[in-house]
Amino acid sequence: MTEGSIPRRYAKALFELAQEAGAIDRVGEQLDAVVELARANDGQVLAVMSNPGFTASERRAVLDLVLPRLGLTSLVQNFVRLVLDKDRFEALPDVAREYRALADAAANRVRATVTTAAAASPALRAEITRSLSASTGKDVVVEMKVDPALLGGMVARVGSKLYDASLRTRLEDLQVTLATTALS
Repeated sequence: MTEGSIPRRYAKALFELAQEAGAIDRVGEQLDAVVELARANDGQVLAVMSNPGFTASERRAVLDLVLPRLGLTSLVQNFVRLVLDKDRFEALPDVAREYRALADAAANRVRATVTTAAAASPALRAEITRSLSASTGKDVVVEMKVDPALLGGMVARVGSKLYDASLRTRLEDLQVTLATTALS
């Protein structure tokens, strides 16, 4: 992981430019698309763009071929080129994470990861989103995951808070209670 202050500085600069352009979320989505591309195929693009074995002009030529195909605004294209020119391309995923945090704070938004034992219906997903929004007082962007090992119920992570209402955890708690009671 890249040292925190560098990605934070780059993210803040991009955020301020995006704010001036009135395109905070659009820029964030495009930055995420660049990171997704960089991480594709086991991170080959990220590895090439961060590899000093390739000349700066070779790396720039690859970037100039790829960026227009993503349909990025000139702001994002220029930013990615700047990151490459400053030999900070390996920090791009951390920059995107920091940018997302700034954009979420500005929009009074929080991200949540909700894991269920089986795929959640659209109605359940909407109810989970409403419930988390009510408890946090913020708009919640929910990412759903499935983990059959939960057996039932769900686990929600909102920022640094963890809400565990899974059957697996309840059974583990019951097992501990029974074991300590039996020993008494």
